[in-house]
Amino acid sequence: MKKMMLTAISILFLTGCAAFEQTGPVHVKIHDSENGTVKEVAQRIEDTKELYDSVVVAADSTLVVSYKVKHMNRFQMKSIEKKMKSWLTEKYPEKEIVLSSDYKIFMELYAFSDKWQTGELNEQEAMDEIEKIIKLKKEMT
Repeated sequence: MKKMMLTAISILFLTGCAAFEQTGPVHVKIHDSENGTVKEVAQRIEDTKELYDSVVVAADSTLVVSYKVKHMNRFQMKSIEKKMKSWLTEKYPEKEIVLSSDYKIFMELYAFSDKWQTGELNEQEAMDEIEKIIKLKKEMT
């Protein structure tokens, strides 16, 4: 009986952890001219040891970055965001920077990237969708 309980608890634990698997970094550029920007920001996030997953979206004058913070670094979220924000504003002063570690924003950007990459959105619809996500981010703060 104890073995069955232990096995059941182990299976539930492993199944529950599977819901929070890493989705992998996603990089979206609305215009081809933004290719270098997206690659550079993605590399910086990848090199930051406190972060493990990201969605980077670059459009005309907007750079939207959402990331996940490793569990053991959750207490340092403010300082991580401050470092990322200062680096991005220094590197790209001409762009509006939207930075978020919120999971809902991450999932919205991830869904947007799927729509963009499958061709469901044209350029104007994509810009409208990005504006909605930025508005959602501003409402949450």
